[in-house]
Amino acid sequence: MEYYILEVDKRYVAPVPVGWYGKLDAKTVKNAESLELSNHTIFFVEDHMQMVYTDIIKFPCFMVSKKVKDIIMLYDPFIRFERIIFFSKERSKSAAYYFPFLEEIDCLLEGSEFNKAKSEVKHARVEKEKLAGKSIIRIGGLNGTCILISMDLANSILRRDAVGIGLRETEAV
Repeated sequence: MEYYILEVDKRYVAPVPVGWYGKLDAKTVKNAESLELSNHTIFFVEDHMQMVYTDIIKFPCFMVSKKVKDIIMLYDPFIRFERIIFFSKERSKSAAYYFPFLEEIDCLLEGSEFNKAKSEVKHARVEKEKLAGKSIIRIGGLNGTCILISMDLANSILRRDAVGIGLRETEAV
């Protein structure tokens, strides 16, 4: 099975929440027990003229729109999600995003390339056996968030015209 790194397409400016630090960063939400958000958690977003409510967000942590959440649930109905609302005062528009609690698997092999902080993967060599046919996982052993999805899930997302989806190929060994 082929896998891709899921990211926000660089041609899009995704929403960035205001006042997120300590509430919505990758370290805070790494474990399900540490996330204590109410069902009506609202974050205002920074105003940016070119901002688009993309279907995935990677900063400050990985989140997906309802459209992408529903697609993920078709492939793995046991993934838990927490809902967060992003609101733009300037546009008077809101969008619901969902933080998925994904299994973290240390699946990168020797030959993978990273940035200096080891927070981003430049080239990924992944071990197929460790993935065991999973559709979506968080890559372990990194200082940042990197999401790996199967080709089937990637195709399902793209067929439904999701906005702002970026995919990078990996080398599955």
